[in-house]
Amino acid sequence: MNRNKSYKNKEYRPRWLAENMRQAIDVNPIVILSGARQTGKSTLLRNEKPFTNWRYLSFDDIDVLGQAKDDPKSLLSIEVDTVIDEIQKAPEVLSVIKRLVDENRKRRFVLSGSANLLLMKQVTETLAGRSLYFSLLPFSYSEWLVKEKPKWFLQLLNGRLPKEKKYQIVSPFPHFFRGFLPPVLRLKKNEQLSLWWEGYTKTYLERDLRELSEVSSLSDFKKVMEILAIQSGCILNETDIARKCAMSQPTVHRYINLLETSHLFVKLRPFTKGKLRRIIKSPKGYFLDPGLACYLAGYYSPDVILPESRGYLFETLILLHLNIIASLARANLFYWRTWGGKEKEVDFVLESARKAIAIEVKLSQKVGYEDIQNIKFFMDSYRNAILGLIIYNGREMVYLTRNIIAVPWTALC
Repeated sequence: MNRNKSYKNKEYRPRWLAENMRQAIDVNPIVILSGARQTGKSTLLRNEKPFTNWRYLSFDDIDVLGQAKDDPKSLLSIEVDTVIDEIQKAPEVLSVIKRLVDENRKRRFVLSGSANLLLMKQVTETLAGRSLYFSLLPFSYSEWLVKEKPKWFLQLLNGRLPKEKKYQIVSPFPHFFRGFLPPVLRLKKNEQLSLWWEGYTKTYLERDLRELSEVSSLSDFKKVMEILAIQSGCILNETDIARKCAMSQPTVHRYINLLETSHLFVKLRPFTKGKLRRIIKSPKGYFLDPGLACYLAGYYSPDVILPESRGYLFETLILLHLNIIASLARANLFYWRTWGGKEKEVDFVLESARKAIAIEVKLSQKVGYEDIQNIKFFMDSYRNAILGLIIYNGREMVYLTRNIIAVPWTALC
């Protein structure tokens, strides 16, 4: 219940986000860490300094949860830095934490939970001006291999361009079938992966979802998940999904919001800045982890993934890694698409400090000048666009023009 020094895991892989959290806790007395189940939030907090030496309380412990609800002031009266896990189970402690840090600005807390967005309004109102927020995503490819974060990418927004170089070719298919949650990265066989994702989905539907909201039909909810998985990377059309699932559009809308709240699904907003008026303003929808999208789409081996699905799943894999980079750089991620005749689309736009990087994703092993036309159009339309990237399944990081670079997916990840 208290200190957790003995928990430290010798097989622990350092998380890139931890350094951002260490910097934040020196500025704000409260750091809030959210994320989907099994991304490794508790493991991070029990293995990364300084948090590994803090008092650790988990509201998964029935005794601790009971005291938090009945007498939170007594539970938190010990004046030491404290980690509280599964905070969403006892939101009544938030007002006590607020009072404690106001009385003693040296007190520090990390609050962690899987459904933090449900509390966001309450957290924002109670802890305004006292907290910073982080979301722990699944591992990146290089993070799991205990490699450094892609510094070359993080330096792009500062105007530092990378040098051309070659990378080892790595097939992405097994990786977007497996996914990047910590438990699946240790599994070897396809059958094990499918069974694990089956259990994960069942746990989410039967346990976590019931804690988030009342859902009248779990089978209907799973139907929506399966449709969203098949359409991962597409413009969200809730009316069409409702028709395919034979349910109302408001119900589909609520189900999608629940998926987003539980950090399993991402609504990617359009980049609408600038003078162009022919911009699609509906969000695109992605499952956060490509392994979950694969399982829900009915693929039980990387060998049977249909050709028409491979591009979207590769795009989902890249989205996860761009989200990881955006979280490290405190940047924002969008997509961009025009409507009407001769539509133009850029898969992703990363923006920070009013600078934008246009990013296209191609599953092919070779790219050329014809593949950069949408990026060129975007960069001509937005003066704050400083660079274009094509993430592809090849081996060379190479300049296609002065400010458009072809980048192997392994260099990004």
